Amino acid sequence: MPSRTRWKWGILFGGDNLSMADLLRYGKMADDAGADSVWTAEVWRDAFVPLTAMASVVQRARVGTAIAQFARSPWHTEMSAMSVAEYTGGRFVLGVGAAPPEWNEKWHGLPYRKPVTRMREYIECIRTMWTSTPTRPVHYAGEFFHVQDYVRFMPAPYAQIPIYLAAVQSRMLQLAGSHAEGWISGPLNTLKYLTEVAHPNLQKGMTAAGRSATGFERCVMKPCVIHQDPKYARLLARNAIALYATLPYYDIVLQPMGFTEATQAIRAAMQRQDIPGMLNAVTEEMIDALVVAGTPDDVHRQLRPWEGLCDLLLLYCPPHFADPAETKANHEAMITAFGA
Repeated sequence: MPSRTRWKWGILFGGDNLSMADLLRYGKMADDAGADSVWTAEVWRDAFVPLTAMASVVQRARVGTAIAQFARSPWHTEMSAMSVAEYTGGRFVLGVGAAPPEWNEKWHGLPYRKPVTRMREYIECIRTMWTSTPTRPVHYAGEFFHVQDYVRFMPAPYAQIPIYLAAVQSRMLQLAGSHAEGWISGPLNTLKYLTEVAHPNLQKGMTAAGRSATGFERCVMKPCVIHQDPKYARLLARNAIALYATLPYYDIVLQPMGFTEATQAIRAAMQRQDIPGMLNAVTEEMIDALVVAGTPDDVHRQLRPWEGLCDLLLLYCPPHFADPAETKANHEAMITAFGA
């Protein structure tokens, strides 16, 4: 049997049906097993509080937000980032992203207008505010953000922090290439998408900004289910596809693969609030292309074509519509399968 690739890996903890105590337990397990990093999403909980709690037991690995949404003000994000960076001794990565248009408009009352421009200003504004000191006020003037005479009441603990940008669409990918230290993929991606859409647009952004790819980290998220019964693993992996295929901006990933009909069926079932119908609409071809699932050996074999296409493999347990015990078992299986 061929030897397994030694991946640089991390885990994104969604926490949809895990307690905070569970997050700390599995975060420590991942740290002890040699994970490069642990990350938290801003969906089921906020991004910063669970991450700080995890940092109390994660002593070696980096910690990051994947992602903090740009609906929060630059000041709030910058202040939270400063606190976590200080607490972790500089192991913090600030991952930011736009989040779905509907969330911004319906939950935050934030018109989803010119998101790439807004995100560019958001990153620039955070970086500008970071440089302020008690004796050096800073200013930022943009279309969306205006800051005058911002003064820190205490200096930042570090000269700068890495900012990674989550991006799916072409222009946001270009912005990641021009303005961020790293890119975080969406949970749905394919080899075709990476080679034909993501990588070319990241490079286009770098070229436009006159930047080198040296030091730029490509974090590719992969929904992952590991179980000794491969059929059962594939069944559970449907959860991730059923959830994220409901978001129209993943059409850039799904349509070129010929998944349009299945995607429409998933969205129609969602409109009926028919969760079994959503799961049943996921095809075997979608599972093959979009997730990794099976025994540990199966998963490592499925990942082999991804070698060289990412710098950090970001494992993600699919959000489950059912039993929390499945989520717990899968976290343990992922850590065991990728641990040192």
